[in-house]
Amino acid sequence: MDKNEKSVSSLGNALKLLNLFTMNEPEWSLVDLSDELDVGSSTIYRLTNTLIHEGFLVRDPFTKLYRLGSSLLQMGQYIITSFDICEISPPILEKLVQETGETAHLSILEGNKTIYLQVFECSNYINIFTHIGKKNPVHCTSTGQIILAYQNEERINSVIDEGLPAYSKCTITDPSIFKQRLKQIRSQGYTFNKDELNMGVSAIAAPVKSDSGKVEFSVSIAGPNSRINISNEQTLSKLVMNAASELSIKLARSSVK
Repeated sequence: MDKNEKSVSSLGNALKLLNLFTMNEPEWSLVDLSDELDVGSSTIYRLTNTLIHEGFLVRDPFTKLYRLGSSLLQMGQYIITSFDICEISPPILEKLVQETGETAHLSILEGNKTIYLQVFECSNYINIFTHIGKKNPVHCTSTGQIILAYQNEERINSVIDEGLPAYSKCTITDPSIFKQRLKQIRSQGYTFNKDELNMGVSAIAAPVKSDSGKVEFSVSIAGPNSRINISNEQTLSKLVMNAASELSIKLARSSVK
C-alpha cells in the first residue's frame, strides 16, 4: 500500500471511529474501539491521539474512556446554520408545540436515514429518543416516510434495496406493502406513524415543499400513543400540515431575496 492509499485508509478508519459515538454509547475504551472496527490497537491509539490533538475526541483521565470533543460541536453548529430553513423555522415550530402540546421537529433526508435539524420540546416532555443530529431509519419513521413518499421511484427502490429491517413488531418490512404505504402518504399529504420505530410512540409528519414541489425537509410532532392517536389524528395532522405549508411559503420567499 502506497502513501496515498494509507492516508485514505486512515481517514476512513477515523471517520468510522467517530461514527461509533452516539447518545446511547457516548464513551468508548481503546480496546472496544479496536474490537468494533477490527483494527489493531496500535492503529487505534494513533488515530485517537490525532483526533484528540484536533479537538475531535477527549479522553477522561480517570476512566481512560474516549468521548467526542468540542470541534465536532462547532462543526455541527456550522452545518445547522448553513441551512436557511433553520433560521426561518423556529417560530413556526414553537407555535406548533403550543398548538399540539407535543415535541416538534424539523428533519432532512440523508441516504437511508433522516436527521433531526431542530427539536423543540413540549412542556410535558417524555423521552421519545429525539435530539438534534440524531439519525433514524427512513422506512419506519414519520419524518422519513413523508420525505421518501415524494421522491422518485429510483430513490424509493434504493432505500428498499438496502433493506427494511424490523425495529418493532409494527415495522413494515414487506417492499410491496411499503410502496403502497408511501402512495397513501403522498395522497393524503401527511403520515401518521404508530409504534413503527419505538413501541408506545406515535408521530405525525408533513412535507416542506419548494416552489417546484421538491421535498427535502419535513415537519413532525411525536409523543406517547395516549396523546397522539386515531381519535385526534385529523386535528393534529391539520396543524402539522399548516406548519409545513407556512414553512414552505417562507422558505420560498427567502430564496428569491
